[in-house]
Amino acid sequence: MFNKLISKFVLISGLCAIAINGYCGITIVSAEKLNEMFVNKAEKLTIVDVRGGYDFQKGHIPGAVNAPYNIVDKANLPKEGALVLYCGNDKCPLSHLAAKTLETAGYKDIQVLEGGIAAWIAKGFAVETAAGVEKKSEVITIASVRPAKVRKRLTDKTMGIIDARPENEFKIAHLPGAKNIPLEGLAAASADLSKDTEWVVYDRQAGRAGDAARALAAKGFKVKELSGGIQVWSAKKYPLETGQ
Repeated sequence: MFNKLISKFVLISGLCAIAINGYCGITIVSAEKLNEMFVNKAEKLTIVDVRGGYDFQKGHIPGAVNAPYNIVDKANLPKEGALVLYCGNDKCPLSHLAAKTLETAGYKDIQVLEGGIAAWIAKGFAVETAAGVEKKSEVITIASVRPAKVRKRLTDKTMGIIDARPENEFKIAHLPGAKNIPLEGLAAASADLSKDTEWVVYDRQAGRAGDAARALAAKGFKVKELSGGIQVWSAKKYPLETGQ
């Protein structure tokens, strides 16, 4: 599904004979500029988080409305003033797809946040949770590790592997010896993990395990993210296990 979205994004971008700021006349805005607009209470500014509801509740730009990219044209967003759209990070195409949908629907002043909410957080700007509590986010950078290196260390007792996907996906196939700890259960499960172990976290694809890895790093664990997730691991035909 994600690869199809990327392909669609590339196709749409390729249709533009003239691109302004890199995308079909839709303005790209930096985190600094958006924060300036936010602080100065720019008139008729609407910030739109086009991710799913779960990601939105975990943390979003203060005052943002949640309108998932696939139904953004049905969200009754105001047509007057600027719409600033964002998704997860610089690899996420959803804000651009949503922008194209809104452009087709007749919206005029559409802007996309460069780097998504990850860029906003990296600048130390406030985020808001579902509870309405604003906080300054500490930036935690997670290193990645190549699948080939992890494969060589599968029997190394000093390395542990965490699969952050839902249980049903874990049962279908997972890395040998991996523990299944979905993101929502990580806080409770971390009490049973050793801080002497070097943990490798993965999800379906690149970047998806970042939240889990950062949560562990914040608790003092040594952790890296598997580059490319299980998709790349499987594509390389590296060993997998099934069941629990």
